[in-house]
Amino acid sequence: MNVSDRRRLLGPLNAKLPVSAVGSEDVKISTKANDEIRKMFLKTGLVGNANGSAYLEVDDTIIEVSVFGPRPIKGSFIDRASFSVECKFLPYIPQPNEVTFNGSSTTFNNNGKPGLSNIEQKISSYLETSLLASILLEKYPKSTIDVFVTIISTNSTSQSNTSLLHLCNWIVNCSSLALVDSGIELKDIVTSGQVRLNCKTNELILDPEYDDNTSAAHDDDSLDCVVSFMNMRNDDIVGFWIEGNQNELDEDVTMKLIEGCNTMSKAVRSNINSYLVNLLQ
Repeated sequence: MNVSDRRRLLGPLNAKLPVSAVGSEDVKISTKANDEIRKMFLKTGLVGNANGSAYLEVDDTIIEVSVFGPRPIKGSFIDRASFSVECKFLPYIPQPNEVTFNGSSTTFNNNGKPGLSNIEQKISSYLETSLLASILLEKYPKSTIDVFVTIISTNSTSQSNTSLLHLCNWIVNCSSLALVDSGIELKDIVTSGQVRLNCKTNELILDPEYDDNTSAAHDDDSLDCVVSFMNMRNDDIVGFWIEGNQNELDEDVTMKLIEGCNTMSKAVRSNINSYLVNLLQ
């Protein structure tokens, strides 16, 4: 063996070639059941300088939420805390359905908060409305409570409504956990559920999946819905967002969507409760 041979990483003498996998046409990709909720990973307290924080992973979606407050504010006396929410995508992460909602501008929203795209503004507004009902703002006069959401990763290349509402759903659940971690007094923990209803087959799917093959044309036959609840307060609805073929929307369809979202919401709430109980042990 010469000097140059010593620089190479040689395999064992009895090495064998691996058996090649079967062709893609022979592989069956399993999908979750229509009533199944995807597994989630939760973690709190990761942001040291925040009063509360939470981290969530669901498949390729990664979200971090930080809560700052209650912090004293200067100026005239107010008898309850002010509350604000800001949701931002990391740079270069595609935003779901951005062609429809953002149009040619992705750097600011003329009708909302400066620096937020239209999609970021819509998610921030929904989140603020949903969480506001659960916080005892009167406990914190002359104060402010601020929630900052960072979307670290998401498969948002699809132009379907499913990917947008999927993201909004998990942002609500992660933000509620961050509020609990902050120690702010709450009436209840807000949790959300998301469903898709195929208007032709009347098939209801909890926590629907989406991928790059999902097209806007698919949404013409479907209704995508996310609903946020305070389950311990008689299942009070604090947020409702629906996209899709609303020509098919009537009272029966609306109730079916709400009941499906509530089923998922309670499953998520059960997982959050288990996580919080384990923290105390």
